[in-house]
Amino acid sequence: MRELDDTDRLILQVLRKNARETIKGIAAQTNLARSTVRHRLQKLEDDEIITGYRVELKNASTSGFGAFLFLKLKKTPAIDLINEISSFPEVIRCYSLAGNPDLLVEVQAETPEALNEIRNRLSLNPVVSDLQTSLVLNRELDA
Repeated sequence: MRELDDTDRLILQVLRKNARETIKGIAAQTNLARSTVRHRLQKLEDDEIITGYRVELKNASTSGFGAFLFLKLKKTPAIDLINEISSFPEVIRCYSLAGNPDLLVEVQAETPEALNEIRNRLSLNPVVSDLQTSLVLNRELDA
Protein backbone atom coordinates (compact mmCIF):
# COMPACT_ATOMS: atom_id res chain seq x y z
CA MET A 1 0.00 0.00 0.00
CA ARG A 2 1.35 3.40 -0.91
CA GLU A 3 1.94 6.13 1.66
CA LEU A 4 -0.88 8.68 1.98
CA ASP A 5 0.03 12.34 1.79
CA ASP A 6 -1.76 15.30 3.40
CA THR A 7 -3.98 15.84 0.34
CA ASP A 8 -5.15 12.21 0.40
CA ARG A 9 -5.86 12.48 4.13
CA LEU A 10 -7.93 15.64 3.62
CA ILE A 11 -10.05 13.95 0.95
CA LEU A 12 -10.52 10.84 3.10
CA GLN A 13 -11.50 12.96 6.10
CA VAL A 14 -14.31 14.55 4.07
CA LEU A 15 -15.46 11.16 2.78
CA ARG A 16 -15.53 9.66 6.29
CA LYS A 17 -18.09 12.28 7.24
CA ASN A 18 -20.12 11.82 4.06
CA ALA A 19 -19.22 9.06 1.60
CA ARG A 20 -21.68 10.58 -0.90
CA GLU A 21 -20.05 14.01 -0.96
CA THR A 22 -19.71 15.40 -4.48
CA ILE A 23 -16.38 16.18 -6.08
CA LYS A 24 -17.39 19.84 -5.99
CA GLY A 25 -18.15 19.54 -2.26
CA ILE A 26 -14.85 17.80 -1.53
CA ALA A 27 -13.00 20.47 -3.50
CA ALA A 28 -14.71 23.24 -1.54
CA GLN A 29 -13.94 21.64 1.83
CA THR A 30 -10.31 20.90 1.01
CA ASN A 31 -9.46 24.01 -1.06
CA LEU A 32 -8.43 21.77 -3.95
CA ALA A 33 -9.33 22.02 -7.62
CA ARG A 34 -12.10 19.67 -8.75
CA SER A 35 -9.73 18.09 -11.27
CA THR A 36 -7.27 17.38 -8.46
CA VAL A 37 -9.99 15.78 -6.33
CA ARG A 38 -11.21 13.69 -9.26
CA HIS A 39 -7.67 12.52 -10.04
CA ARG A 40 -6.88 11.76 -6.38
CA LEU A 41 -10.12 9.81 -5.88
CA GLN A 42 -9.38 7.71 -8.95
CA LYS A 43 -5.86 7.04 -7.68
CA LEU A 44 -7.14 6.11 -4.20
CA GLU A 45 -9.61 3.69 -5.79
CA ASP A 46 -7.03 2.25 -8.22
CA ASP A 47 -4.59 1.70 -5.34
CA GLU A 48 -7.41 0.01 -3.38
CA ILE A 49 -7.13 2.45 -0.52
CA ILE A 50 -10.79 3.25 -1.12
CA THR A 51 -12.45 -0.11 -1.69
CA GLY A 52 -16.05 1.03 -1.61
CA TYR A 53 -18.59 3.51 -0.40
CA ARG A 54 -21.33 2.59 2.05
CA VAL A 55 -24.66 3.72 3.34
CA GLU A 56 -25.39 3.77 7.06
CA LEU A 57 -29.02 3.50 7.95
CA LYS A 58 -30.30 5.77 10.67
CA ASN A 59 -31.80 2.97 12.76
CA ALA A 60 -28.57 1.01 12.55
CA SER A 61 -26.53 3.74 14.19
CA THR A 62 -28.72 6.06 16.25
CA SER A 63 -31.76 4.24 17.59
CA GLY A 64 -32.51 1.07 19.46
CA PHE A 65 -30.12 -0.85 21.64
CA GLY A 66 -26.53 -1.41 20.62
CA ALA A 67 -24.49 -4.17 22.17
CA PHE A 68 -21.35 -6.18 21.78
CA LEU A 69 -21.66 -9.92 22.30
CA PHE A 70 -18.50 -11.75 23.35
CA LEU A 71 -18.66 -15.45 22.50
CA LYS A 72 -16.35 -18.18 23.72
CA LEU A 73 -16.53 -21.28 21.55
CA LYS A 74 -16.00 -24.96 22.26
CA LYS A 75 -14.29 -25.36 18.89
CA THR A 76 -13.25 -23.36 15.88
CA PRO A 77 -13.93 -22.86 13.07
CA ALA A 78 -17.65 -22.59 13.69
CA ILE A 79 -19.05 -22.10 10.19
CA ASP A 80 -22.63 -23.00 11.14
CA LEU A 81 -22.57 -20.47 13.97
CA ILE A 82 -21.21 -17.76 11.69
CA ASN A 83 -24.00 -18.54 9.23
CA GLU A 84 -26.56 -18.25 12.03
CA ILE A 85 -25.07 -14.95 13.18
CA SER A 86 -25.16 -13.55 9.65
CA SER A 87 -28.85 -14.43 9.36
CA PHE A 88 -29.81 -11.85 12.00
CA PRO A 89 -30.58 -8.48 10.37
CA GLU A 90 -29.66 -6.81 13.68
CA VAL A 91 -26.03 -7.95 13.39
CA ILE A 92 -23.83 -5.15 12.11
CA ARG A 93 -20.43 -6.86 12.30
CA CYS A 94 -18.87 -10.10 13.46
CA TYR A 95 -15.17 -10.52 14.16
CA SER A 96 -13.13 -13.68 14.75
CA LEU A 97 -10.54 -12.84 17.38
CA ALA A 98 -7.23 -14.34 18.41
CA GLY A 99 -7.41 -15.23 22.08
CA ASN A 100 -10.35 -14.85 24.38
CA PRO A 101 -13.18 -14.37 23.41
CA ASP A 102 -13.33 -16.15 20.06
CA LEU A 103 -16.01 -13.96 18.45
CA LEU A 104 -17.12 -10.37 18.85
CA VAL A 105 -20.57 -9.62 17.46
CA GLU A 106 -21.88 -6.06 17.13
CA VAL A 107 -25.67 -5.86 17.32
CA GLN A 108 -28.19 -3.04 16.94
CA ALA A 109 -31.68 -4.15 18.05
CA GLU A 110 -34.90 -2.15 18.10
CA THR A 111 -35.92 -3.30 21.58
CA PRO A 112 -34.32 -4.92 24.63
CA GLU A 113 -36.49 -7.97 23.95
CA ALA A 114 -35.10 -8.30 20.42
CA LEU A 115 -31.55 -8.06 21.75
CA ASN A 116 -32.32 -10.68 24.38
CA GLU A 117 -33.82 -12.99 21.73
CA ILE A 118 -30.56 -12.87 19.75
CA ARG A 119 -28.57 -13.55 22.91
CA ASN A 120 -30.81 -16.49 23.80
CA ARG A 121 -30.62 -18.04 20.35
CA LEU A 122 -26.84 -17.72 20.18
CA SER A 123 -26.27 -19.02 23.70
CA LEU A 124 -28.30 -22.14 22.82
CA ASN A 125 -26.00 -22.95 19.92
CA PRO A 126 -24.06 -26.09 20.92
CA VAL A 127 -20.68 -24.65 19.92
CA VAL A 128 -21.06 -21.61 22.23
CA SER A 129 -19.59 -22.22 25.69
CA ASP A 130 -20.08 -18.69 27.08
CA LEU A 131 -21.72 -15.46 25.98
CA GLN A 132 -21.27 -12.08 27.62
CA THR A 133 -22.99 -8.85 26.63
CA SER A 134 -21.92 -5.23 26.90
CA LEU A 135 -24.50 -2.57 26.10
CA VAL A 136 -23.37 0.45 24.11
CA LEU A 137 -24.02 3.69 25.97
CA ASN A 138 -22.72 6.08 23.33
CA ARG A 139 -20.75 5.97 20.08
CA GLU A 140 -17.82 8.28 20.72
CA LEU A 141 -15.99 8.02 17.40
CA ASP A 142 -16.65 6.80 13.89
CA ALA A 143 -13.70 6.04 11.67
